[in-house]
Amino acid sequence: MLPKTYDPNEIEPKWQKFWLEEKIYKYELDEKRPAYSIDTPPPFTSGTLHLGHVLSHTWIDIVARYKRMRGYNVLFPQGFDNHGLPTELKVEKEFGISKDQPEEFLKKCIEWTWQAIEAMRNQFIRIGYSADWDLEYHTMDDDYKALVQKSLLEFYKKGLLYQDKHPVYWCPRCRTSLAKAEVGYVEEDGYLYYIKLPIAGENDYIPIATTRPELMPACVAVFVHPEDERYKDKVGKKVKLPIFEREVPILADEDVDPNFGTGAVYNCTYGDEQDVVWQKRYNLPVIIAIDENGRMNENAGKYKGLTAEEAREAIAKDLEEMGLLYKKEKVHHRVLRHTERSSCMAPIELLPKKQWFIKVKDFTDDIVKVAEQIKWYPEDMFLRLKDWAESMDWDWVISRQRVFGTPIPFWVCKDCGEIIPAREEDLPVDPRFDKPPVEKCPKCGSTNIEGVKDVLDCWVDSSITPLVISKWQRDEKWFKHNFPTSLRPQGTDIIRTWAFYTIFRTYMLTGQKPWHDILINGMVAGPDGRKMSKSYGNVVSPEEVIPKYGADALRLWTALAPPGEDHPFKWEIVDYNYRFLQKLWNIFRFAERHIKGFDYEKYKDLELEPLDRWILSRLHRLIKFATEELEKYRFNLLTRELMTFVWHEVADDYIEMIKHRLYGEDEESKLKAKAALYELLYNITLLLAPFAPHITEELYQEMFRDKVGARSVHLLSWPAYREDRIDEETEKLGKFASEIIGAMRRYKNSHGLALNAKLKHVAIYATDSYKMLKALEKDIAGTMNIEKLEIIKGEPELEERITEIKPNFKTVGPKYGKLVPKIAAYLKENAEEVSRALKEQGKIEFEVDGQKVELNKEDIVIRKAVFSEGEEVETAVVGDAVILFF
Repeated sequence: MLPKTYDPNEIEPKWQKFWLEEKIYKYELDEKRPAYSIDTPPPFTSGTLHLGHVLSHTWIDIVARYKRMRGYNVLFPQGFDNHGLPTELKVEKEFGISKDQPEEFLKKCIEWTWQAIEAMRNQFIRIGYSADWDLEYHTMDDDYKALVQKSLLEFYKKGLLYQDKHPVYWCPRCRTSLAKAEVGYVEEDGYLYYIKLPIAGENDYIPIATTRPELMPACVAVFVHPEDERYKDKVGKKVKLPIFEREVPILADEDVDPNFGTGAVYNCTYGDEQDVVWQKRYNLPVIIAIDENGRMNENAGKYKGLTAEEAREAIAKDLEEMGLLYKKEKVHHRVLRHTERSSCMAPIELLPKKQWFIKVKDFTDDIVKVAEQIKWYPEDMFLRLKDWAESMDWDWVISRQRVFGTPIPFWVCKDCGEIIPAREEDLPVDPRFDKPPVEKCPKCGSTNIEGVKDVLDCWVDSSITPLVISKWQRDEKWFKHNFPTSLRPQGTDIIRTWAFYTIFRTYMLTGQKPWHDILINGMVAGPDGRKMSKSYGNVVSPEEVIPKYGADALRLWTALAPPGEDHPFKWEIVDYNYRFLQKLWNIFRFAERHIKGFDYEKYKDLELEPLDRWILSRLHRLIKFATEELEKYRFNLLTRELMTFVWHEVADDYIEMIKHRLYGEDEESKLKAKAALYELLYNITLLLAPFAPHITEELYQEMFRDKVGARSVHLLSWPAYREDRIDEETEKLGKFASEIIGAMRRYKNSHGLALNAKLKHVAIYATDSYKMLKALEKDIAGTMNIEKLEIIKGEPELEERITEIKPNFKTVGPKYGKLVPKIAAYLKENAEEVSRALKEQGKIEFEVDGQKVELNKEDIVIRKAVFSEGEEVETAVVGDAVILFF
């Protein structure tokens, strides 16, 4: 027997253990079944999942469970993205090991990462994630690194890999380069400095506005918009930089915003990403004025050694004394900072360093064409990738000056610069520690060969995940069955990184698209609608939610997220979901005594009663809708529809309307009710299984397993839609029954009666709906416990009478004092006249003892009642039906 209360903390861990021990989600290659492979996002091994992970991975899990039920051979691995700066910083800070001890440092990074993986895997399991953990992969594994390095050797052979100097995001505090995903813009207060820059050889100037005067020593040009009439005559001239006495050109470019500041800006190498674009576009000189520690270098002249902030103030002061700084305006602007580490948040500098590149800019048209072959859900997300591809200004910088990462599999001759690739049979290699594959440079014969010390950007690791999970160049049968993969699920925030680079890498290596479909989820916002942030105090962790409400209630919250849109976390929604699951539990607990062990196969073809046909028609409409929505990877409307159906149509209406049959004496009617209830609840269990896997497993095991036989609800087939179950007439009938019974419930409620309290006499008059009412007569009487129910064709003859009329003593007493008794008598004797006057004129005037009395609606209390054939009744109206309660 199901216990009285649904307790997720008892139920959920029990089934998680069962699924793992029984290997319910074990993948076996089966070429007879259609393939469905999921290229799951490998989260960075931070040691904990946040609600964004819970949302995206629950979506993935819903798809995996649904596709299994549809008969697909579902390949559902889960990986972990291991390499990255946060791990290095943690090892340095917590374990006190320096990067100058690379072998010991790497060993500790790996040790800590395994601890993080263990914690995150357990969290995945706790949300009911149905991956096959035997297929778990890690970007730090030797076979993974070997495949990454093999792909780089392929790019090298194709002439798509090269070295060059390029600016990187540099954190002066952490003293490392950063990936774009690790930096972000922060809104903060600052100043916009308005500076006159003298034009060389003329008694004239061009005014610029900048937030970074400290970059003046690195200025290499001034830019204006080509259509800006203020500066058209200055384009082609030169500016003589104050203090530094250098001349730089004035150029025109459409990227300039003529509405910002003065409409003229100086280009410093490198103040921001736009400076990088202009430097490359116009082949401008590069002058670096800030070093790796965030201090001014020798190019800053007398300001050398100052921090960037100190130099900003000093240069501004000197320009002011020269009469060239003419305005300083307070602004709220965006500053690029090391946002990925809240403990750092240092301003980012762009510093040029020798980097490794993959040529991608020349292939953006190909990438867009391949992306067009993929089905995007939602469709408009494709435009984000297209816009990003078309706006690319430089090739992909793949190297990072770090320790914990996939090594770049090359050695370089220090004498002639020849690049020497690793041998494929030696992969994975680590040129930092391993000997080169040759003793002498094949080009110049030098023995002065050095291994590349840089490691790869994490996106180089993760952008081959579809090739990793489909065993590219490792298992031809597996690869043929599972590639291109069926689905790439991911967030909006990494379309231009993970999606873009995966499409590019896969296409260049295989000539094919990486996936058939791509599903994009939005970001999770805090309960206040803002981005979750410790600084806002609006961060909610899964560990706060699951112990209180369980994983299934949280999963339903994720399923209510609209496609591609941000989704705020709301405690009240999770609470509602939890109450829904309790309602579901109560439905099954009631039904258990009636249908557990019921031989549905024996009675499934019985001619059902109208209300049975109604609820099964509604059920099969829902099955059809659910299937259509899930095929489009849309969960939110379906989840809402499913919850509404279960709570209101099933629990509030249908079950209440068949109780009298289940407990009654009519055995045939009872059998029909049981057959319908069995079909209804069995299919509801299947419909809910992808969304709420734990409670549906418990309900299946308790109610259906003995008869059905499958070890788990998650090994069953998706509910089959039956066209023959759809019956529009009985749907109208069921809706009408719900409305009639709803009106009777309201009557009982308003009179303080229990829902199962007996009603002695009820009559329902109707014209158009008479036939429907006759068909429902037994169900209405049984559901509402009516001793005498009459269904009468026609309209009732009703008489409205005034049963009481009296003064409102609170208002009439103070006005008329001793006259009140006589006023009361007058009202009683002239009740009809008084009522008519109030209705027509809103007041009544009369004399009492020679004194004029004037009363309005507020001064008179009237109670009316309806009578039928002399007996007082109460009424309710539903459509054309009039219900009389005697």
